[in-house]
Amino acid sequence: MRMNCRRGFTLVELLVVIAIIGVLIALLLPAVQQAREAARRMQCSNNLKQFGIALHNYHDTFGKFPPGYLLQDLNGSNLDYNGTGSSWGWGAQLLPFIEQNALADSLGVGSQSLTNALSNATLVTLMKQPVQAFLCPSDTAPNPNTGHQLKKSSGDEPVATSNYVGNNTSHKWHSGGRLTGYGPGEGGGWSGPGAANAPTGIFWRNSRIGMRDITDGTSNTIAIGERSWRLNNPAGTQFVCDAAIAIGTAHNNEQLTIRHVLAGGAVRINFTNNECKYGFSSRHPGGAMFVLCDGSVRFIPETIDHTPTASGSSGSFNNSTFEKLLSRDDGQPIGSY
Repeated sequence: MRMNCRRGFTLVELLVVIAIIGVLIALLLPAVQQAREAARRMQCSNNLKQFGIALHNYHDTFGKFPPGYLLQDLNGSNLDYNGTGSSWGWGAQLLPFIEQNALADSLGVGSQSLTNALSNATLVTLMKQPVQAFLCPSDTAPNPNTGHQLKKSSGDEPVATSNYVGNNTSHKWHSGGRLTGYGPGEGGGWSGPGAANAPTGIFWRNSRIGMRDITDGTSNTIAIGERSWRLNNPAGTQFVCDAAIAIGTAHNNEQLTIRHVLAGGAVRINFTNNECKYGFSSRHPGGAMFVLCDGSVRFIPETIDHTPTASGSSGSFNNSTFEKLLSRDDGQPIGSY
């Protein structure tokens, strides 16, 4: 009588199958990761596109883009107030134009100062709630933002994180990686600004830039770009960029604190140093996303021609492509990038 013998896998065959599966996973995993990053980058692009539309709707309503941040007294009325505290940023002023009317009304954006609003515990709770339009899905920032905090009468307060910052200026403050908060002819808490130090971008303290002021062309001028929470450091510890704040900034020692909502050409895109907190950066491989003043969204590579220039330097500030994109009226042609 013939016995039926059921044959199973040998150990060698099992190991071969496992090895094949491992190879397939190794081949497929990068493709899956790339697909996920492509989806995240598309969402980030959509966020910036939404801000671009909001900027144009704001301009249609008020004839200008929103100020980079509103320096107000505690009652929200005196725009020449020069005390310390916190100021509503461009993001808070755009809330009604990104379908966040209820949040803007509850916070009293513009009708009271941010310093005053921070004294209300209920409003502080609202300020800590994340608004998805301000968050790049590729980034790892916590919420609320513990790296940048708003100043109130009894200390500092962390509020909702943002990954998007407004274009303040093409250059850096003298030899440091700092920004220029004051506009042409305005008084300041440090040695400027004067013409040499005035911001060349779109946003600063109580700025009132309109389309007519962007003589280089709205398609040649950056409005808003990304900033990440951290950047990878090949040496191990991560570089601290601290992302941004969705609704506002502290306005004491402004050339330091306005990085809460603004950025500039002080450093290169994805600058591998902790001074990345003054510039633009992202967790997208190879560059960062930006919306231009015409509402178009562009991915700008970190390898773009960029030679950061200090405001105390002689000659033209804008001697590189990225600096020209950060300037609204330098009159210089921009090549491909």
